[in-house]
Amino acid sequence: MTDKLITITKEDYHLASQKFHCKVERIHGVGVDENRYHSVLQEEQMEIRKQFGFTDGQKIILCVGELLPNKNQQMIIHAMQKIVKKYPDAQLLLAGNGSEKENLENLIKSLRLTENIKMLGYVTNLQEYQKIADVSVSCSKREGLPLNIVEAMLSGTPVVASVNRGHRELIQNGKNGFLIDVNDCERMADKVLQILTDTQLYGEIQKNANVYAQAYTFRNVKRELSKVYGFKDE
Repeated sequence: MTDKLITITKEDYHLASQKFHCKVERIHGVGVDENRYHSVLQEEQMEIRKQFGFTDGQKIILCVGELLPNKNQQMIIHAMQKIVKKYPDAQLLLAGNGSEKENLENLIKSLRLTENIKMLGYVTNLQEYQKIADVSVSCSKREGLPLNIVEAMLSGTPVVASVNRGHRELIQNGKNGFLIDVNDCERMADKVLQILTDTQLYGEIQKNANVYAQAYTFRNVKRELSKVYGFKDE
């Protein structure tokens, strides 16, 4: 017999509380390493950009995830058509591998965006890319509790994401990021451009997201688990 059930989202917590006759607890996921994902001073950001071959003023958009149909990267690829009209040297970085790689490469070529989109493959130093990105995007059709969104928030990178269960858990639309209907490429481009051009909005989103993401750090999740299991938190 279950005497305690642990959930990691608000939605699951409320559903479990109604359905199961046991104590239900909620923790904030499995935790993200705040020592790895954090914002950096402009001088360090400029140095990392230089190492990766990007200029200081170049707009960098990061999309992290396996190259699978559900991750729906073609949404941001199509959105780049509008973004590059405003910022001709803007770069979209796609981090991840998967079965859709060839299809996405063909789409990039057909839209004549090969100079603006780089496929990074699987990367082990993702935190370095988060530090230099101006905007992080996620286009998934479905998500659980996506850690890449938390990683971006902790790194000081504003997020524009598609509407799904996992993204709604993390993003308060207009406050700590933006939510866009799945496959609304035009609106995704508009929100990315709004963030890139409005410095006041950028700062507000950045600040609110970082504060919100603190609950999902290793440090806080460890504290929550210690409380759930009655351990002494060191």
